[in-house]
Amino acid sequence: MIGRWFECKVMLKRTLEDGLQKQVKEIYIVDAMTFMEAEARVLKELQVYGEVTLDSIKHCTANEIVNSHNPADGYWYKVRLALLSIDESAGREKKVNISLYVRAKDFKSALANTEAHMSGSVIDYTVTSIAETMVVDVFE
Repeated sequence: MIGRWFECKVMLKRTLEDGLQKQVKEIYIVDAMTFMEAEARVLKELQVYGEVTLDSIKHCTANEIVNSHNPADGYWYKVRLALLSIDESAGREKKVNISLYVRAKDFKSALANTEAHMSGSVIDYTVTSIAETMVVDVFE
């Protein structure tokens, strides 16, 4: 599905390692066409945890999601890229900034996963920043 990305903050109960339950806030990114669809999708995905309350929902700045099928990759990183192109009319280099959410186990593997994702691209780019996020999961 081609849509927009929404960042959903939810409150739910999680069972801790000591067996106690604790109310926690978590962030999920959802692919949807509207706010209503994003709300419905995140609540449906999380209904297995019992009562889930949607705290907030907003548009997400992600241009692309780079998922990993490696079970060790447990964190989501926001990677900012500057795509370099030539402005034909002005005859100079132009930068277009984009954001990727990349699943990885650490900073180094986030960079490696980004480079692997961009390896087929013919556009020159530079990585301008990589930051670990509080995103728990992405529902595509």
